[in-house]
Amino acid sequence: MNLLFATHLARIQELVREALSCCRLDGVWIHAGQATHYFLDDQTKPFRINPYFNYVVPMPQAEGSWVFLDGYSKPQLYFYQPKDYWYFVEALPEDFWCDQFDWHVFTDTEQVVTFINDRKNCAFIGEDEALAKALGFFAINDRKLLNILNYYRAYKSEYEITCIFQAQKPALLGHQAAKQAFDEGKSEFAINAAYLQASEQSDLNVPYGNIVALNQHGSVLHYNRLDKQVPTETKSFLIDAGATYYGYASDITRTYQRAEHSLFRQLLQGMETIKQDIIADLQIGYNYLTYHTQMQQRVAQLLHDTELVKLPAEHIFDLGINRAFLPHGLGHFLGLQVHDIGGWQQNKRGAIKRPPEVYPSLRCTRELAEGMVLTVEPGLYFIELLLAPWRTHECANKIDWQAIESLKAFGGIRTEDNIVMRASGAENLTVKMQQQLQQS
Repeated sequence: MNLLFATHLARIQELVREALSCCRLDGVWIHAGQATHYFLDDQTKPFRINPYFNYVVPMPQAEGSWVFLDGYSKPQLYFYQPKDYWYFVEALPEDFWCDQFDWHVFTDTEQVVTFINDRKNCAFIGEDEALAKALGFFAINDRKLLNILNYYRAYKSEYEITCIFQAQKPALLGHQAAKQAFDEGKSEFAINAAYLQASEQSDLNVPYGNIVALNQHGSVLHYNRLDKQVPTETKSFLIDAGATYYGYASDITRTYQRAEHSLFRQLLQGMETIKQDIIADLQIGYNYLTYHTQMQQRVAQLLHDTELVKLPAEHIFDLGINRAFLPHGLGHFLGLQVHDIGGWQQNKRGAIKRPPEVYPSLRCTRELAEGMVLTVEPGLYFIELLLAPWRTHECANKIDWQAIESLKAFGGIRTEDNIVMRASGAENLTVKMQQQLQQS
């Protein structure tokens, strides 16, 4: 990892030089962030690092720390190590990346003034804008600066790709344990506990809230209730859960069936085929919207083939019936943030290309290029709120409402892998790690 990270950091220095030159600034100070308190409470919210700090410094636990970059000099890392016996204090790390920085340890936040005082023509990147103003910064989260950096963050270095690949391992081990807990007839709460234990995570440091849904709960796209009661009859299981490695996330979804239902099984197999076919088709130079549209067309074909909708696939797609079964996008950028930055941004100036009105939830409208890491996650759900308008449509009699009613108890289907774009097409990081685990 030493060489990979050194190359990654050198690339960041190049980007910073370009961005600072465009903005006529001398340097950029990036604050890791500080835990904030709940309203009228002395307890703090779970801390999450500023992704831009983590982009430069592979240490997601460096609360209160700073890093300074000017694009030329060795990065200056100001590591906050308070004298505290109430909370755990991070020790100075000894890791592959540490020699790439000049280290400065401080124990009191008031000391920040002493090392920032003579750097007024510098940018600040961080959440605490009040702190930045108090310290005398004028270029606070400068939009021109961030547009440049956000645009380039879509192109992952080999260091970043390696981290995302390694983040697949704990997630897949967790998924394996969750599937076993499901097979043993456990509750959502117990399945989630099995996932956390196997992936060696807690609820506070997962990259996003785990979605662990039995039966009809699978139709709630961001379900997070974790029912402690086992259903009277367990029909299906949808799990969407990931892990992190040096702050970089994985994001994996699987759906399983227990109760026998031939149509649901056919749909489950059909969605897996759609995912695999789309991944096989991905090529650089094509807009992600192209593949999202193909996903919707393939779902329309699946609705036709299973006779859930007794119309030609082209008519199903043209009418938009398929969108009632699939309301979300094909996927999104993945990195330090689960929904990584820059999915709509088309150039360094910050031009935005929003998704078409018919696909409002699509998170990526970029042209695919080498180094981009994305999720591919087709889904199919039975959500009455979306289906209801079609009950009174002139084509209502072409929809098999009886079959849909029986499928509602299964909630829905989603299957998701993480891919990186290469010159030859998409490399499936999730499948690659799964193969490694099977061989070990």
